[in-house]
Amino acid sequence: MVDNRTLVVLQTLPALLALLLQMLQLMHRFRDNRRRILYMYQLMNTLPRQHRPRPVRRFWTRPGRTSQWWDNFVNGVVEEHEWKETFHMSKESLIALSEELRPYIEGKRTNMRAPVGVLRKVACTLYYLSNDRRMRKTANALGLSRAAVSIIVRQTCKAITVHLGPKYVKLPFTESEVEELVSGFERTHGMPQCLGAIDGTHIQIKQPSVNSMYYLNKKGQLSLNIQATCDYQHRFLDVVVKWPGSANDAQVFADSQVNAHLQSGRIPALEKQLVDGEEAVPVFLVGDPAYPLLPFLMKEYSNGGSNPQEQNFSICASRAHAVIESAFGRLKARFVALRRPMDINLLDLPHVIYACFVLHNYCEVSSETVDEHMVFGAIQHDKESQPPTPSNNCVRDGNDERGERVRRTVAKFLHR
Repeated sequence: MVDNRTLVVLQTLPALLALLLQMLQLMHRFRDNRRRILYMYQLMNTLPRQHRPRPVRRFWTRPGRTSQWWDNFVNGVVEEHEWKETFHMSKESLIALSEELRPYIEGKRTNMRAPVGVLRKVACTLYYLSNDRRMRKTANALGLSRAAVSIIVRQTCKAITVHLGPKYVKLPFTESEVEELVSGFERTHGMPQCLGAIDGTHIQIKQPSVNSMYYLNKKGQLSLNIQATCDYQHRFLDVVVKWPGSANDAQVFADSQVNAHLQSGRIPALEKQLVDGEEAVPVFLVGDPAYPLLPFLMKEYSNGGSNPQEQNFSICASRAHAVIESAFGRLKARFVALRRPMDINLLDLPHVIYACFVLHNYCEVSSETVDEHMVFGAIQHDKESQPPTPSNNCVRDGNDERGERVRRTVAKFLHR
C-alpha cells in the first residue's frame, strides 16, 4: 500500500515542478514589464512639455441643436409682443428678473466650457414652466442639451425660491401692513376684517419610487397638496409645499406657519368693534368648508345657513373665497407646467412649484397682465381635476366656540 502511494507521488512530481517553473517565469516577466513601464514614465516626465491652448468646449449644446430661435429674441429679430406670448412676461420684466438672479445663477467660464448666460437660463426656465412642454422640447427650442435644461431649471427655481421668495411671498407682521390688506379686501370684496383667502390646490406628480400611496388624493391621482393664502390683489402671502396628496386641508393648515402666527398674535389681530354690544372682531382668513371655524378663520354656514342673515353671510364668504380660486387660475394660466406631472424628481419639485408662486407675485407686482381666457380655462381645469371639497358637516366638530361668535357678529354686520 505504501509503495503504491509513493509511486503516485513520484508520477505527479514532474508535472508539479513544471507548473512551478511556469509560475516563476510569469513572475519574472511581470517584474520586467513593471520596470519598463516605470522607466518610460520617468522618461516622459523628463521631456519638455508643449503647452497648447485648449479650445473652448460647448458641452451645454447637443450636436444638431441650434440656438437660432433664441438668438432671434436676443438680437431683436422677433417683435416685442412675442416675448410676452412665449415667456408670459415682457422683455423688460424678464431682463429685470435676470438681473435679480444674476448673483445666484451666473456661471463661471472655464477651460472646459463656456457658461450659459443668465438671461438664457431664466428664459429657459420660464419657457419650461410657462408652456405644456417637456425638457426635450425646451432643449430643442433653446439649443441646449436635455441634461443642461434639467440642471438649469432646477438651479434657477431653487435660486428663485431661496433668494427671491422672502421678497415676493411674505406675510404681514406690522399693523400698517395688516391694515392695508384688510381695508383693501373690504373695499374690493365687501368682507370686513378679512386679511385674505386660503385654500389648497393639488399639483400632480409622477409616481414616487417609495411610499406612493401617501401621495394618492381623493381623486385617485398622485399629487402634492399645496396650501396658499392670497390677498385681495391675487398676490400670495404664504405658500406651503411639503404635504402629500393624501393630507386634507385642515391637517395642512393646523401645521402651517400662518396658523401659528395668527394664534400667537405675530400677525396683529387689529380687533375692531363691528356691531354695538358684540365683542370685537379680529382679522381673519376666509376658507372653504374643508377648514375648521376659528376666530381667525371664517367659512360659510353649513348648508348655506338656516336664516336670511346666515345665508347672506355664506354668500359673502363664498364671494370672498373666490379670490383664491381666481389667484390659482392666474397662477396656472401663467405656468401651465403646474397642470401636468412635471419630469422633475420629487426632491427638487417643491422648489420648482414654490418658484412658480414667487414668479406669479413678481408678475403681479410688475403689472404683467394675463389673458382672461387662459385664466378661465385654468379655473375650469381645476374644477374638473381637483379632488372634491368635503361638505361643511364633515368638519363641523372642529368649529371653535369663539369662532362661532365672531362669525355671528360679522353676519350681523353684513345683514344691516
